[in-house]
Amino acid sequence: MKNKKTMTENGLAVLAIGLLTSSSLAMSATYDPLKLQQNNFNAIDQIAPSNNESGSASSMLDSLQQAEINNKKSNYLEALSLLKQNKLKEARDKISALLKQAPAEPEFYNLQALLETLEKNTFAAEQSYQKALQINPINILAHLGLAKLTLEAGELDKAKDYANKALSINEKTVSAYFLLADIAYKQKNNSEVETVLLKAHEKVKGNISAEIEVIKNLGKFYALQNKPEKILFLSEDLVKRYPDNSQALSVLAGAQIVNDKKILAEQTLRQLINQEKQDINHRLLLAKLLSEQPGKEKEALKLMDEASVIEPNNPQALAFKTAYLIKLQRYPEASELASKIDNLFPKLVLGKLLKGDVFLGEKKLDKALAIYQQAYKLQPNDKVLFTIVDLMSAQKKLPEAVKFLDQALEKNPKNSAIHFKLATVYQQLNNNSQAENHYKAILAEQPENVLALNNLAWLYSQQNNPQAIELAKKAYTNSPESGAIADTYGYILVKQGQPAEGLTVLEKAVSLAPAANDIQFHLAEAYAANNNRNKALEILETLAKAGQDFSEKKAALSLLDKLKAN
Repeated sequence: MKNKKTMTENGLAVLAIGLLTSSSLAMSATYDPLKLQQNNFNAIDQIAPSNNESGSASSMLDSLQQAEINNKKSNYLEALSLLKQNKLKEARDKISALLKQAPAEPEFYNLQALLETLEKNTFAAEQSYQKALQINPINILAHLGLAKLTLEAGELDKAKDYANKALSINEKTVSAYFLLADIAYKQKNNSEVETVLLKAHEKVKGNISAEIEVIKNLGKFYALQNKPEKILFLSEDLVKRYPDNSQALSVLAGAQIVNDKKILAEQTLRQLINQEKQDINHRLLLAKLLSEQPGKEKEALKLMDEASVIEPNNPQALAFKTAYLIKLQRYPEASELASKIDNLFPKLVLGKLLKGDVFLGEKKLDKALAIYQQAYKLQPNDKVLFTIVDLMSAQKKLPEAVKFLDQALEKNPKNSAIHFKLATVYQQLNNNSQAENHYKAILAEQPENVLALNNLAWLYSQQNNPQAIELAKKAYTNSPESGAIADTYGYILVKQGQPAEGLTVLEKAVSLAPAANDIQFHLAEAYAANNNRNKALEILETLAKAGQDFSEKKAALSLLDKLKAN
C-alpha cells in the first residue's frame, strides 16, 4: 500500500481535468471588444452626406463630408491597432487627440474604455462606456462592454440587463448571447445556458460565420455536460445546408471525433483537404487519426510530409512529425528533425524538448535530463519541471529532486502543483511530516482541493490519525464519481471500524474503476471484514490468476492464503 495515492493515477488525472473545465464556461471569451470595434464601426460609418444642397455645391459638400468620415475612420483604426499591439501609451495619446477633435463621437469613448480596461482601470472604463451611451443610447458596443465589465465584477443582474439591451437593439448580436450564457452558467442554470445558445443559433441562421461561432460554443457546453451527440446533430445539419463549406466541414469533423466516429471523421477530413490544397491543420488532424491505427504509418507520414511541403518551416508540422517518429521508435530521424526545429527556432524550447523526448525513448536518461534542464532554464514551466523531477526520481535522485522543486517553489510559493509534487516526492522518501506540510499548504489556499484532501487523508490513515476519515469524506463529497477518491474513503471507513459503510463505497469505487486491481483488493478486504469470505476469495483468486503486478499484490496474495487456511 506504500505510496498508493501519491501519484496522479488515470482516475485522478480525469478528475483534475474535470475540475479545471467545470470552473467556467468562458463563453464571454468569444466577446472580443477589439474585434468587435474593428467589425462594427457603426457610428462613424453611418454618418450620411447632407442632401440639402444641389448641383456642384452639393457634390462638393458630399466629398468634404466623406473625406471627414474617412479621416475619422482612419484615425480610429490607427488607435485600435495601437491597442491590439498593446502600445498603451501611444494609444492613449492618440485617443486623447481624437476626443479633443470630436468630443461628441461615441466610438472614441468606446476606444477609451478599451484602453482603460487594458490598463485594468475598470471604474474609468465604465465611465467611458456610460459617456458613449449618453451620446448614443443605442450604441451596442458600449452595452456589450458594460455587460462584460459587470459580469467580471460578479454583478450578474446588471450584466444581464446590459446584454439584453444590446439584443433589443439588434437581436442577432451573437456576443450578447454568449454573455447571457456565461451569466446563466455562473448561476448554475444549465438549462438556461442551452436555451440561450440555441436561441442564438436560431437567430443567426443563414449567417454561416455566426452559426459556426455559436455551434463551437454549444460544443464547449455539451462537452461539459457529457452530451457530445447534441453537437454532432447540429454539425450534421450545418453541413446539409452548406455541403461544401470548409468551415462547416471542419466543425463536423471535430464533432465526429468527439463522438468517436473516427471513420466518418476521416472521410470529412479527406473531403476538406481535397478542397483546401494549402490546408495544413486538417492534414495534421487526419494524420493524427491515422497515426492511432496500426498499418496506417505510411499514409500518416505522407500527410505530414505534404504539410511540410506547403510550409517547410511550420513548427507545428515539424514537431508533430518528430513526436510521431519517436512513437515509431525511429530515433535517428526524430533526432534530426528535433535539431532542425532547434536551429530554426532558437528562441523556442520546442526543439530541445523534442530532443529530450528522443533521449527518453532511447532510455538515455542522463542525456534526457540534461537537455530538459537546458529547456527549463530558458523557459520555466511546470510540465518540464515535473518531467525533470520524474527523471530524477527514476534515477533514485530524490534529494536532488526535492532541491530542484524547492528552488522553483521559492519563486512561486503559492504554486499548488509544485507543493503537490513535493509532497509526493517526500512520501517516496518516507518523510511524511514534510509531505503533510505541503498538502496543508495547498489546502490553506484551496480548502476544496480534492487531490490534496484525498492524499492527506491517505497519509493520515497510514498513521491511524482520526482526521483521515473527515478529509476523505470531504474529498468524496466533492468528487463522488472518481473511483480513486471513493476507494480512499471506503478503505478508510473499513480500517476505522465502519466496514458496512466502507463496503458500500468500495463497491461503487470498483464500478467506477473496474480495471484498478488495488481497488479490487480493497473491496476483497471489505468483504472479508463483513464476514463474506466467499466474495473476498472470488476477487482475490481472480487477482492471483491475472498475473498482473500492482502495488499491493503481495498483500492480496497473503490475504488469499489466510482466507484459504481458515
